[in-house]
Amino acid sequence: MAITLNLPPEVEASLAAQARALGLQLNFYVQTLLEQQAGMGRTEQTIDVEQFEAELDALAQGSDQLPYLPPAALTRETFYQDHD
Repeated sequence: MAITLNLPPEVEASLAAQARALGLQLNFYVQTLLEQQAGMGRTEQTIDVEQFEAELDALAQGSDQLPYLPPAALTRETFYQDHD
């Protein structure tokens, strides 16, 4: 079934930004939202390689700005230094 939606520009822009942040195409993102709202969310979601890579790229955005942590910062003693 095909449905045409007339959305206010600000709603369309918001949905497009959310889809872009997830690395998804707008039509796929809106379809997923509607399926979830209808209680028929996909139990097994399949995406193509391009969408998967886009999601990984979105996840990695800004990671080059993360501070470097030396290996000593990730020891058990460091995590539990306030506990005996």
